[in-house]
Amino acid sequence: MKIPEKELEYCTTCPKLCRFACPVANAEYRESTTPWGKVSMLYYLTKEYAPHTSENYDLMYHCTTCLACREFCEHKISVPDLLIMGRNMAYDKSRHHRGLDRTLKNIKKYGSVFGEDLRERLSSEFDPIYFSRSIKVLLFVGCVYTRHQFDTIKKVIFILERLGIDYAGIYNREQFCCGLPLYSFGFLSEFSEYAEMVKKNLSGIKKIIALCPSCTYTLKSIYPQFDNAIRAEVLTFSEFILPFIKNGLRDLKKICEHYAYHDPCYMSRYLNQTEEPRELLKSTGGILSELLWNRKNSICCGAGGMHKATNPDTTRDIAARRLEEFKASGAKKLVTSCPTCLKTFKDTYPYLPVGDIIEVVYEFLRQK
Repeated sequence: MKIPEKELEYCTTCPKLCRFACPVANAEYRESTTPWGKVSMLYYLTKEYAPHTSENYDLMYHCTTCLACREFCEHKISVPDLLIMGRNMAYDKSRHHRGLDRTLKNIKKYGSVFGEDLRERLSSEFDPIYFSRSIKVLLFVGCVYTRHQFDTIKKVIFILERLGIDYAGIYNREQFCCGLPLYSFGFLSEFSEYAEMVKKNLSGIKKIIALCPSCTYTLKSIYPQFDNAIRAEVLTFSEFILPFIKNGLRDLKKICEHYAYHDPCYMSRYLNQTEEPRELLKSTGGILSELLWNRKNSICCGAGGMHKATNPDTTRDIAARRLEEFKASGAKKLVTSCPTCLKTFKDTYPYLPVGDIIEVVYEFLRQK
């Protein structure tokens, strides 16, 4: 992919209007990791004004791909897209993070970043009917749910059955991951090949419910950029479930819990879904308090764009800032729609009550 020179020049000569929006720069207190600093370095590298050292390319990885900078950009430039191209340059010149080679190897061998075949766990827990090729609606459960929050997948199945949706299957093919880690790390050629295989696996499917919003966006919007558009309709969990909850089951007792909702970056800024999860929480009887930074101005959890793999300390600092907002909100529980956000928050402050929106719907529907 060719790096758009005009966008590089705009960012490099910009008076840093998006500076305050970058969670990485705010956590690291470094001018070089502001959107301006990172794109300026990429500009210097493309112009041969800066040496192609690992240290210079390291700046490309100080980004959570949260897209918050674009919300305050007069030209609506996607800095994450530019930096991913910069990571691709780093990979081409063997200046990338060496630890990322393992990620590439794992996805090629196991279809997952975690270095294990996650399909085996699904196959051992669910009836073979869920993996039938004749099923037209497919649950794309994703790597993080399967590895770290497996019970949540079981709760999704319960929710679907409780709502009378008995026609959904579970994606469980060799290419298990959506491939976003490959894209995020700048392995663009490998991502394109991988996306083509996933596309073939999804042939004939009419509707996909991707539990993780980053998977939703990848299948829906990144695949077409690599000429691998999927014909199926791709939906988030909230988007799919909300009509069923709003239009039925009025006899159930409302939960009346006090929540604060954390908008995941892919859910809010990439997919433009800020109201669906809030409506879903309110439909269960939930009382909502807003965090200071919410909706499209939401602060990233710190782990997006595989940032936690390259900068774990900064990820922890970003997550801690977000969790301090929750503590000041007065809400009893923080709820989110992203398994990566959830895991990051729990890893940072294990004692805080943090949960998945799927769990809220499950508790609402499990009433007799």
